[in-house]
Amino acid sequence: MTRVIGTAGHIDHGKTALVKALSGQDTDRLAAEKARGISIDLGFAHFTLPGGSDVAVIDVPGHERFIRNMVAGAHGIDLVLFVIAADDGVMPQSEEHFTIVCALGVRHAIFVVTKTDAVLPDRLAEVAAEIDLLTEGTRHAGAAVVPVSNVTGDGIDTLKAAIAKTLALAAPRHSDRPFRMPIDRVFSVQGRGVVVTGTALAGRVATDRDLACVPGGRTCRVRGVQKHGQSIATGQSGDRLAINIAGATTTDFHRGDVLCDASIARATTRFDAVISQSTGAAALKNGQRLRLHVGAAERLARLTILGGARTLVAGNSGLAQLDLRAPVHAMSGDLFVLRDEQGEHTLGGGRVLDPCAPRRARGDSARLIWLKSIVAGDLSNAARQLIDACGTVALRTGDLGFRLNLSLDACDKMIKGDQNLIAIDVSADAWVTTMHALQTLATDSTATLHRFHQNDPTLPGVGIDALQAIVAPRAEKTVFRTLMAQLTTEGRLQRDGNLLALPGHDAALKGALGARGDALLAMLERSPFAPLQPDPDDAAARRLIDALARQGKVLRLNGGLAFSAKAYADVDVCLEDFLTEHGEISVGAFRDLLGTTRKYALALLESFDRSGRTVRHGDVRKRGRPLNKPDA
Repeated sequence: MTRVIGTAGHIDHGKTALVKALSGQDTDRLAAEKARGISIDLGFAHFTLPGGSDVAVIDVPGHERFIRNMVAGAHGIDLVLFVIAADDGVMPQSEEHFTIVCALGVRHAIFVVTKTDAVLPDRLAEVAAEIDLLTEGTRHAGAAVVPVSNVTGDGIDTLKAAIAKTLALAAPRHSDRPFRMPIDRVFSVQGRGVVVTGTALAGRVATDRDLACVPGGRTCRVRGVQKHGQSIATGQSGDRLAINIAGATTTDFHRGDVLCDASIARATTRFDAVISQSTGAAALKNGQRLRLHVGAAERLARLTILGGARTLVAGNSGLAQLDLRAPVHAMSGDLFVLRDEQGEHTLGGGRVLDPCAPRRARGDSARLIWLKSIVAGDLSNAARQLIDACGTVALRTGDLGFRLNLSLDACDKMIKGDQNLIAIDVSADAWVTTMHALQTLATDSTATLHRFHQNDPTLPGVGIDALQAIVAPRAEKTVFRTLMAQLTTEGRLQRDGNLLALPGHDAALKGALGARGDALLAMLERSPFAPLQPDPDDAAARRLIDALARQGKVLRLNGGLAFSAKAYADVDVCLEDFLTEHGEISVGAFRDLLGTTRKYALALLESFDRSGRTVRHGDVRKRGRPLNKPDA
């Protein structure tokens, strides 16, 4: 695995000359850089350490006007060579570069004191004291200090040895995660087409692979991959890569875009983060407009401080939400730099916690608990908090992995290692819920069914879609059905077709209600062809007739008419005999046959028409197919 080191430090302190002394390569590629003698944009080089390890170098400009370029190159580095000239010592731009290095979470640093050939030995001790003051209270306090001369070469071998020793301590890169690489340079090569460069933050990439470019979502195919000017089969996390894109133009890509696997090809205009205010900087205020640098991208953003505070004072940390003017690709754990809106001063930095943040009130307690669990590194708890608060009962495992920036394997391992996380397989799609979410769903479902049964005990159950609309309207339908099936298997619910009910629920008419039903049936059978038409305002009567209809004892026709099932069967027999003898029947003849009214006779004939039992020909009906069941 190639390691990436970057330079940082005040202008004209010898960063580019140092890189040339280490690698033999001049990173100033622009004519304006060579003419002015200062770096304007990012420069790139590589060399081999004693022992054979490859190192890529990102040389950043030191001038304050090009800080944005410096930040674009400082992400993703394993080690910073912080350059301080022996004659000048620590300068204002040195302090700002160091603030940025700290904000971006660079874990390893070597302070390189250049121009030692131009000062007396006593001066080196003074510069070392300044470096101690600069790094006091930071992770880089006590970092190695190596004096060198870019002119004579003194100290360069010592520096290479220090680089090798420090990089041996660097944490491994995440090659198991989906590939992503912020783009820091776009250009065209004659005969090859578009080439984009960057430092791979995660994963692997190979020729002929399809990638996405975000924001924008453009799909592109990798034509070739190079590292240090040489074609390679596979690039991986930590490599400085040049990727040749097929069928594209330079206008399709921009610095700050991210090439990534399609599974994480998402952009955001709002994310939650933990931010740290730089010591000595002005307080950050709620609603303040800032300039955000994340990856190689730069965006204008508005700050919302979470938790009710109105300001964040220098040297402190806090939770915040950043609303961006334009979309950017960011994932949990990504580090960023905050500068004032004009881009003149570095105010602090932070770490992305949730790249899919909803717009919420600043004091939302559930959200704050979930964010604090991420800050604490308790990802299992963070996963539980997220699922319980999302309102969808469960999350796709891939979505959970994206929110927490975990590989699918790491996500599966986390789920299996936490008894409160429950994996769900839904039509070859993996989902995850929590014990709490499942228990809440079960409690809400049984409570809802209990209310329905109390309101009308004659109902056999509640439709599964109707139940979901009440207890889990935002849940994925397939997930809800899977969980209902699980609750049914556990005996907590009973199911009849598409209806759900509580275990042991019996929709039969009982007690006083059963007596009323028997009386109604008896009345209908005493006058079989004078059907009942209940008062539309009598809800109890309507529910009773509906219950008898579900039991097959009563048939409902148009207009709310209710016939007993036995009477309807007797009518069919009479109709069959009449049609056999006469071949057709009119409404009047049918009315007289039954000894009923035209209204009831017509309702019955229309029911037979709909079922196909009779076929209308003008004013008469003729025989259709035999009656299977009435169509009310």
